[in-house]
Amino acid sequence: MTEQQTTSSPNHSDARAIGLVHPVDLVVSLLILAGVAFLFYETTQFDEVSPLFAQNIQPSMYPQIVLTIIALFALLMPFEHILLTKKGKDIDKERRNPIHPLTLTTMAFLVAVVASAQVLGMLLTMIVICLLMPRLWGMRKLTHILIFATVFPVTVSLVFSKLLSVYFDAGIFGIAL
Repeated sequence: MTEQQTTSSPNHSDARAIGLVHPVDLVVSLLILAGVAFLFYETTQFDEVSPLFAQNIQPSMYPQIVLTIIALFALLMPFEHILLTKKGKDIDKERRNPIHPLTLTTMAFLVAVVASAQVLGMLLTMIVICLLMPRLWGMRKLTHILIFATVFPVTVSLVFSKLLSVYFDAGIFGIAL
């Protein structure tokens, strides 16, 4: 059989890589880059902090580094299919399946938690995520979840506040370490 006979012809819902760029990945990449550009601009609007209080870097520097790394990955994404094809993998195989409902539920949960983070504060937000996310994903061992939801947020909070001297908003309840 020829290669043309073994591959199915793409239809309107089955976008395939054409040449160097995968069209679906290109669209996703452009959306990510637009978001990164907007957020990068927002970081340029941060107030400058006196070098005495800057904790070695200005407030805008860390988000800009993270956004730059995200942008670099987004720039590589449309070309990922080339590497995967050489390894014998079909990048479009799993894309034929619809998005799992748990994915959408997780997204909605995280949007709600992020929206309430300013009210709850960093520590309570982490505790809520550590309590509810494992249950959402099907973990049933409540003892393990309670230990995780206690130890992980407290450890992260202590590392940032005591070791790194980076303080987060305590929220309206004033709970912080």
